[in-house]
Amino acid sequence: MNFMATLTAVIASGLLVALGLAGNLFIVICNLFFRSSGQGLHLGDMLVTCIAVSTVILDLSIYLSMTLFLLGGMCPNSNITMQINMFLISAGISLNYWFIAWLCVYYCVKIINMSSRVFIRLQQNISTVICCCLAGNVPIIIPISCAAFYMGVNDSDNSTTQNNSCPPIEFMSSALGQVAMPLFVVQSIVALVLMMCSCSAIIVFLCGHIRQMQLSSPEIADSSQNLIRVAKMITVLALLYLFCTIAGALPVFIGQAAFSKEYLLVVDCMFSAACLGITVTLIAGNSSLRQKASACTTQCSQQTWNFKERGRCLIFEKRCSDEVIFV
Repeated sequence: MNFMATLTAVIASGLLVALGLAGNLFIVICNLFFRSSGQGLHLGDMLVTCIAVSTVILDLSIYLSMTLFLLGGMCPNSNITMQINMFLISAGISLNYWFIAWLCVYYCVKIINMSSRVFIRLQQNISTVICCCLAGNVPIIIPISCAAFYMGVNDSDNSTTQNNSCPPIEFMSSALGQVAMPLFVVQSIVALVLMMCSCSAIIVFLCGHIRQMQLSSPEIADSSQNLIRVAKMITVLALLYLFCTIAGALPVFIGQAAFSKEYLLVVDCMFSAACLGITVTLIAGNSSLRQKASACTTQCSQQTWNFKERGRCLIFEKRCSDEVIFV
């Protein structure tokens, strides 16, 4: 690839990153504003916010790594900047996996109705259960991210690109990599099973629920429309996860990766598009975000109007005091 083609690819990928960043900031700001207004967020909104934050970390880290590699000639783990980027990429991917998986589980438990006592207790304590599970995911994420930080760091030939590519990195060459690789595989499989089982259960339940409602009324109620929207949202998130896992982590499953410019550019564009897809899916599938944005706009307009009125009153009072002094 020549310099102009590389620069064009970097700019195009940067536009995808900017769009994703704007959408994720919209999600975070809406939820934080809703929280600061004295109203509490339920666990679903918190998980959506966490997905937005981890997506920002992942998107920016991948884009910075690609830019340093394509324009600066830096191979992965050739310096501390690239090592930190690899750590953040690995942590961002793992966090995204688990946040999306537990979001699917959360909506599955909230939507499905069962008469089992165990399921009812699970519905009542789902927030505590998911928080405990997220805490249990931390010991899995840390070694995987640390392995990404240290992989290939001792290779003397891994400092700069040669012939537009970097030497292959053996992920299993260190003891930490031998621990992290099985954890990464287990993490991917468990998260995928949680997502697919939750989505399948919701789809089966909604099909039966809507069929029963159509027998009594041909029109689908607004509550059912909201459930369908949520089911579509988490299904698309699960499919995006599956796509990224198969396409992006294939070199990891093989055991080594040759970092050529073409390979890294394809991976970066794929992840940037996937991150943008996650953001669009979260916004489109979460109707409360639009309500929060409308409330935020209304309150900001009200505060601006109050500020202007206060300024006018101060000016009027000052004029009155000046007239009194003049008299």
